[in-house]
Amino acid sequence: MKSPIWPRRRLVQSVVLASMILFPFISRYGHYMWARQTEKMLELWGTSTAGLILRGTDALMRAGLPMEESGVKGRRPRKAVLVRVSDYVGSVPWSSRLFGCSLTDLLAAAESTLATRSLLSVLAAGAILPLLATLLLGRVYCGWICPVGLLMPLIRRLRSLLAFLELPPLDVRLWKGNKYALLGAAAVIALIGGLPLLHYIYPPAILSREAHSFATVLFDRAEAGRFGFPWGFFSGGMIFLGLVALVEVAVAPGFRCSAMCPGGALYSALSRWKLLRVKRVRSACIDCVLCDKACPMQLQPMTDKTGAECDACGVCVDACPTKALSFRFSRTGAALMALLCLGLAAPARAHHIIGIPHYAYDKSYPQAPVLRLRDKIGPYQVTLTAYPGSPKPGEKSEIHVYVTDPALNAPYEKPVLLEAYRLKVFGFQEKIADAGEGLVDMGLHKFQVFYPAVANYEVVLVLPELDGRSTLRFPIVVGEPSSPWRDLALFGGSFLALLVVVRAVKIKRARAALKEKAA
Repeated sequence: MKSPIWPRRRLVQSVVLASMILFPFISRYGHYMWARQTEKMLELWGTSTAGLILRGTDALMRAGLPMEESGVKGRRPRKAVLVRVSDYVGSVPWSSRLFGCSLTDLLAAAESTLATRSLLSVLAAGAILPLLATLLLGRVYCGWICPVGLLMPLIRRLRSLLAFLELPPLDVRLWKGNKYALLGAAAVIALIGGLPLLHYIYPPAILSREAHSFATVLFDRAEAGRFGFPWGFFSGGMIFLGLVALVEVAVAPGFRCSAMCPGGALYSALSRWKLLRVKRVRSACIDCVLCDKACPMQLQPMTDKTGAECDACGVCVDACPTKALSFRFSRTGAALMALLCLGLAAPARAHHIIGIPHYAYDKSYPQAPVLRLRDKIGPYQVTLTAYPGSPKPGEKSEIHVYVTDPALNAPYEKPVLLEAYRLKVFGFQEKIADAGEGLVDMGLHKFQVFYPAVANYEVVLVLPELDGRSTLRFPIVVGEPSSPWRDLALFGGSFLALLVVVRAVKIKRARAALKEKAA
């Protein structure tokens, strides 16, 4: 008997989901280490949520390292830890850098390329390995990497709860071509209007942003002495994911992956000539239809009707009682896989990691860390620092940008623009500062931004002369913005839950009374 596939797949998905949550904490921890503030923060925050998370991240990053630095025993190994931290950067699985190898979701690369009408070399380098893996293995990103593949099956278990509450769930099946129509419409909008939209509705991108937002708000509040739950990290993206989960549970199980995911459409299109497929031994097949019933993508492996939609999840293989189904490579596929493995030994260096909150020194060194973004675009190293890190409404915020060419040790001489937006519900934005050049002082670009009210903001750095319109983004939280949606959802949800419970009790009592009367 072959061992089942699902435990291995769930393990991979769990590691990806854990990495998505952990990477923002590693990023913040790394910059505390750069600022030599780790011990101070651990002491100040104690056993608060932020303190426990920082302490756990510190223990994880120091695992296997001796407590020794520069020959002094008992001192935190700062240099060795910083080297280790640099191996984990980005937004898994949207765009990240692991051990010096950059990986970019193909949907992110495609959407950015269409919106800018140019193929950036950094995007191409980051997309090479995912593209090769998709061409050879098919839609494995959806079946093995995407965290939605782990979360949605768990959420769908709530369907039994609906039946218990006398609310029989529906089982609507949507046309699989919907996702291709959605991908095509968004591609046209990005190409014609230069407006990327898919990252607002693509779950891996939403989950990655929300993980970074949670870490940012949690630690920002802790630095300000506030240790309550960071409600401010909730956004329109979380509301959208909640609605998707509700539809999955009550109306159309599996609809997101099979019929409405633009990333799934792109990966399916690229999987048409894949070399890894589910193969059936006809002599061993007993036509039991168990594999067809088990397939989460609503395919028909019993009659070899899988094709590009198959995400290699292995559910049908596990469900087959006679083991007539299995994954198989063609000979050409095996040879190409060997070449791919050889290619993995040479890390590709690129960057498409945006929106990552970073911390570093204030201008009056040494002080507590302030907001900082430090990344590489093409050959240039970009350092962006904003202080104060937690500005107040109406307070002037200074933003300094320094762009250099490490190879020549020379500053970037072309224009650098900065614009700022106020973030609203459902992903809408209000521009509060138009794109403009700041005061330049010996290669340092200085900007000033005034935030009009308590809210969530986004500052966008634009380098228009570098491979098209290259941008970096990072969030700014002013005060503690409250969301009217939170209060409305809490009240409305509680009231609706009460009505559902009362209705279920009445139905069950009426059914029990009928049984007693019949007896």
